[in-house]
Parts: sequence; C-alpha cells; structure tokens
Amino acid sequence: MKAFRCACLAVVILLMTGPAGAAEEPAVEIVDWGLTAAKEVGSEVSPDTPTGVNRLVEGPVDVIRSTNIRACIGTSFGIIYRAAYTGEASVVPIKVVVDHPLIRTPDGRAMQRSSWPDSAISARRYAGWVFEENFELVPGHWTISLRDLAGNNLASKTFSVSTGSCPIS
Repeated sequence: MKAFRCACLAVVILLMTGPAGAAEEPAVEIVDWGLTAAKEVGSEVSPDTPTGVNRLVEGPVDVIRSTNIRACIGTSFGIIYRAAYTGEASVVPIKVVVDHPLIRTPDGRAMQRSSWPDSAISARRYAGWVFEENFELVPGHWTISLRDLAGNNLASKTFSVSTGSCPIS
C-alpha cells in the first residue's frame, strides 16, 4: 500500500505543478471588442483575404462594445488584445483567423476563412474587419480568433453580422 500512496501523491503533485521543466505558454487575452474606428496608415498584400489587402492602422482604436454588427460598406469591427504573459519573449507571434460565411470574390474564389500573420505584445493591439466591397456583405456568424503558430486557439470572439438598410454615406 505504501507504494500505491506514493504513486498517487506523485500524480497529484504533477497535476498541480505540471510536468517538470514545462515552460508557461504565452496567454493572449481579448480586452475589448465591437464596432471600431481607427486611423488607417497604409496597407499590405494579404493573399488569404477576399480583397487581397490588409489595412494597417495605428491606435488608439475607438470601440463601441457590441457583438451585433450591421454589414455596411465602411463598417469595421474587431477585437483589442494583448499578451498577458510573454515570459522572456517580448513579442508572441500569432495568426489572426476570421471564420466567416461564404464570400464569393469577383475573381471566382470562394472563402470561408481569412487570415494574416500578426504578433501579440503586452501593449494593446487591434485585429478586425472592415467591409470594403459589396461581395463581403454576408450575414451570419463571424469569429475572429488569435492562434499560435501551431494553429491552437488562444482567444476568440464571435460576432453576429446582419444585412439590411445602411445609412447613406
């Protein structure tokens, strides 16, 4: 019986502390979300998006917290996130993934996922979507996920996108 109690105690300690030598994984947390407005400072080629372009913005990003989004040209929504723990690394490489309803582009592509590389740091960062083209205006659930380079989900937020009348701009 003594050996059994000792083995059980070792399992309990392992469950409490984790495997020996295991490094703490960086945690990425979403700190805000909703309708957004940010200053655009440029763009970059992004082949895994419907328009093939990713807008670059600089902060601060204004946010009206909501998960209900009306799909209109010029409407943007997204998440504000940060690395909660980076260990010795000051930058955590991530991939932003947007799972969305089927988008059919004018060049014939059919997409339900868009993605681009990014990074998380202890300061707040922004990842989001702006409706730029009529073919992007599709209703349904849109989920913005932050994933590590192995594809594991670190954090995500789902938005309910609807279509209908839009203000005249």
